[in-house]
Amino acid sequence: MKLINDIFDIKQPQREPQSGDLLVVEPFLSEVHFRRAVILLIDHNNTEGTVGLVLNHRSNLSLNSVLRNATCPSHIPLHIGGPVEHGRLLYIHTLGNRFREAIALENGLYIGGNFADVVEYLNSNEYDERHIKFFAGYCGWTTGQLKKEIEEKTWVVTTLDNTEAAMTAHDDTYWQEIVKNLGEEFRSWLLCPQKPHFN
Repeated sequence: MKLINDIFDIKQPQREPQSGDLLVVEPFLSEVHFRRAVILLIDHNNTEGTVGLVLNHRSNLSLNSVLRNATCPSHIPLHIGGPVEHGRLLYIHTLGNRFREAIALENGLYIGGNFADVVEYLNSNEYDERHIKFFAGYCGWTTGQLKKEIEEKTWVVTTLDNTEAAMTAHDDTYWQEIVKNLGEEFRSWLLCPQKPHFN
């Protein structure tokens, strides 16, 4: 809607996205997988596309409820990482090489690793949600698609400055905190109702 675009148009230039950055969605995008989403870019390549994980959409399921060949404590949450491959389990963590084959990202984060090592950790008394987070599915963009969406101002690119907040994010409050940190020009986003009605 042009009225919305005129009111909330941000003139600030965008930074070029990099792996480890965050994507912050504009306040009126209604698509369920991206509503008030903050996405961690886990792989970004201008020639091969982009992969990310929605950090703040917690599902109603626990991790234990979707595991087939392993068990873990029932209180560990499962997040919806995006609309692609919901049957695929991904995990990010801050535990480095404790999990064999883990891949380093940025900002002290890692992705993946030997799942037997992960299950052993989850069943130990060391488990801490600040150190590992699980996702069903992910977000994906083909070559040039994310660049176009950024130019259309669907997303704002920013750095990940607080790893612990990203690991413990579960809902819209994380989106609000990130928007606050974007600067004064984005304050109008915080005034937007989630489901606006215009006459």
